[in-house]
Formats: sequence, structure tokens, C-alpha cells
Amino acid sequence: MQNTFKDHSISLSLTGQPTRIIAYLGIALIGFLAQGQCFSQDQSKNLLVYSAIGSGGIGLGLGKEMSNGFLIRGEVTNLNKSIQTNQDGINYSGNFNLSTTAVYADYSPWKSSFHLSTGINFKPTSVTLTANPTAGRLTLNGQSYPINSGQGITATISFPTTMPYLGMGWGFGNVASISGLRFSTDMGFDFGKMDGVIKATPGLSQLPGFSDNLSAQNQKLSTSVSALRFFPVIKFQVGYAY
Repeated sequence: MQNTFKDHSISLSLTGQPTRIIAYLGIALIGFLAQGQCFSQDQSKNLLVYSAIGSGGIGLGLGKEMSNGFLIRGEVTNLNKSIQTNQDGINYSGNFNLSTTAVYADYSPWKSSFHLSTGINFKPTSVTLTANPTAGRLTLNGQSYPINSGQGITATISFPTTMPYLGMGWGFGNVASISGLRFSTDMGFDFGKMDGVIKATPGLSQLPGFSDNLSAQNQKLSTSVSALRFFPVIKFQVGYAY
């Protein structure tokens, strides 16, 4: 068995969450402006508003350059994918929902466009897949079972709700230097252990050997996803500094 889900056919749709995005950005703006009162008037505006697109979907961000040279950013992104895949003889279909609220700190060690980044991503995220029977039968751990209407199994794969981030990038530059357009590219990894579980409708547990095979299939899935301890991140950003 291949121990990782391979996405053979993916149709991609990016769905926004305007109310949530506006709410988070409003909170972030209040926080950044409150911090800005600690600095002199000529330093208080060092703000950056930007949009982002990448492996985490599309979203909006807000940043403020601090007196110590760090650029603090808050960012909200969303990605929604419909998935169809075959794993261990089972045809699955479902949704991959990635909704991220993150806080980042960028530092340019040589006062250039290159920067190192760290942060925390908050991810109430999961992949939910429903098994689709073939000719009224479902193969589980190598054993074929008849599946009646209303019966089936689902596989849920979850990210941790918080994941630390480490990465690097190029762009944005010195926000305080001059107002205008800013561009940036970032790449790195979110770190965290994934969890996976397969559940079946109650009637299937009455079939001979089904419970044992479900437990074995669950162990395979758990072993597979727990080995995935990082999520690659790459994104492009365009914004305006003022």
C-alpha cells in the first residue's frame, strides 16, 4: 500500500470569507496602531497592506515595521479544494479546507530585501473524504464488502490547530523608507504532526471481520499521515506601504 494519499484529480476553487477576513484585519489594525503610539509621530505610519496568493490559498495581510527593524505581519488566507483519489483500492472524494490565520515576524539581517521569517499559523483545518463504493461493494484492507444505500466510510485528516513557521523571502524592503508598491516572495514550512481517522456507519460493523479490517485500515492511515510533519509554504505578495 502507498502510505500517502495521492491526489489524482483535483478541481480547485478559491473561496473567500469576507466577514472573517475583515474582522481579523480590523483587530490586527487596532493592535498595530495601538503599538504605533509608542513611537514618535514620524515613525507611527510604517504600515503595509498587502494581498497574498500561494500554497495556502488567497488572502489579505497587514504589517507594521518596528523600530528594531522587524516587520510584524498578520495574515488571513483561505483555500478550498475538491478532491478525488484512489487509495488502497478505495475511491474517495471530498473537500480539503485550509483556513489560516497567522502572525509573522520578518527580519532583514543585512538591511536588504532578503529576510528571515518566523511565526505561528492557526489552522482549524481538515481533509474530509468519503469512500465511493464500486458496483455496490467496498474493499477495506483487502476484503470486499457489500455496501447498501446510506452506508459507507469517511476518512478525516487533520492538521494541528497551531503550527510554528520558519522560512525566508525576498521583498517588501524598508517599509519606513518611502510610500509605494511593495512585492515579496516567501517560502518555508509549517511544522506539526497530522492525525487521521476512518469511521464507518453503524450497520457495517455487523459484517463479519469488518471491525478488525477497519482497525487495520485506521492504523495504516495513522502511520501514513503522522509521518507528514511539515507543510510546505510558498506564496507571492503585493502590497502598498505608507
